[in-house]
Amino acid sequence: MNQSDTAYYAERWGRFEHANLLALARITKILSMMEEAVLPEHPRICDLGCGAGWATGILGIFGEAMGVDLAPPESARQRYPHCEFVAADILEWRYSPECFDLVVSQETLEHIDVNGQARYLDIARGLLHQRGYLILTTPNRRTMEAFPGGGRTWSNQPIENWLYAEELKKLLRQRGFHLVQMTSFVLGYGSLGFYRLANSYKLNRFLGLAGVQPVWRSALARANFGLHLAALARKA
Repeated sequence: MNQSDTAYYAERWGRFEHANLLALARITKILSMMEEAVLPEHPRICDLGCGAGWATGILGIFGEAMGVDLAPPESARQRYPHCEFVAADILEWRYSPECFDLVVSQETLEHIDVNGQARYLDIARGLLHQRGYLILTTPNRRTMEAFPGGGRTWSNQPIENWLYAEELKKLLRQRGFHLVQMTSFVLGYGSLGFYRLANSYKLNRFLGLAGVQPVWRSALARANFGLHLAALARKA
């Protein structure tokens, strides 16, 4: 990350007011995956790439939580005083190893240069106690490419390096994680190829009337047709 990236995120998170409904879907998925992990009653949690810190604030209800982001943390500290915040370039961060039971990475991996994504996951792994857990969400490249224009108008952030589901699985395993669960979530996005059928109003209305739409949507999520990918992985 360079100075212009730091300035961008400082301005972006400094003016943050409220999270949107997609953010609600992501934190809901993260909390549900926490239920699937074998965690202590009050886990120590690191929110890696915490942005404005709102998710750190929620995670800090369940255990001691630290948020790490490139942006200066003053606003986050004021909003969520029950949490700790650190300003750091994650790829250069000198951290204390094996301090956390859980690392959460919400929509951060894709904002890392392709050559740095492995390093980012190495850091996430290094932060964890033995058999600690990583919960990671990131945009689903296959769905993003089903937008007209390849989804490039979706974000104005400096770096966007989306991954396919199989790429993410491979990367997690290569960096020393055991993949416990991977799925996709937030359906209904994308209009090219099979997505045109999957997201058809007429089809979904028919399936709803037939009482089988929940089964259809569950199958789409498992087949990674959601907007986001979500992975629960344990330190191997």
